[in-house]
Amino acid sequence: MLTVPSFLGSFRPTRALVHRRLVQAVIALFLLVTAVCGMIVVNAAVNDAKISGDRGVAVADVLSDGSTTLVRFRDDAGVYHQPDRGLKYPTGLSQGDRVYVDYQRSDTENVKVQGRGWTLSVIPALSVWLVSVVVTGLLFGAVRLWWRRGKAGADPAID
Repeated sequence: MLTVPSFLGSFRPTRALVHRRLVQAVIALFLLVTAVCGMIVVNAAVNDAKISGDRGVAVADVLSDGSTTLVRFRDDAGVYHQPDRGLKYPTGLSQGDRVYVDYQRSDTENVKVQGRGWTLSVIPALSVWLVSVVVTGLLFGAVRLWWRRGKAGADPAID
């Protein structure tokens, strides 16, 4: 039996109410994941536009190729930079490689591999979104199964 907090008094949710809230929760979770996937692509496009608007070009040394690919490069003024946020679009790079990079002169933390752009963020975002579609379908199936099994018992209050 479902217990409710004392401040709710004798409130006992019906199966229909629980079903409706579960459906709403699944939809809300799906919409949240969809928004995050969209923001991934938009953020990449905005950062690329910032680089294009204030572009500097340099040769960078790849220092590490772990979860964050760290590089060191010298800007137009001869100052060395090592962005803490790492390099954007580092696929295929290894420690010790030298690569041309585009960077934002006013924010040398914003660095990407030359010739690569925001369109590379579409595939990972789409992959996450497709997984969320599958998970959403499974969750809807589970909610529907719970609802149908409960209807067989015909108890209006949740057990």
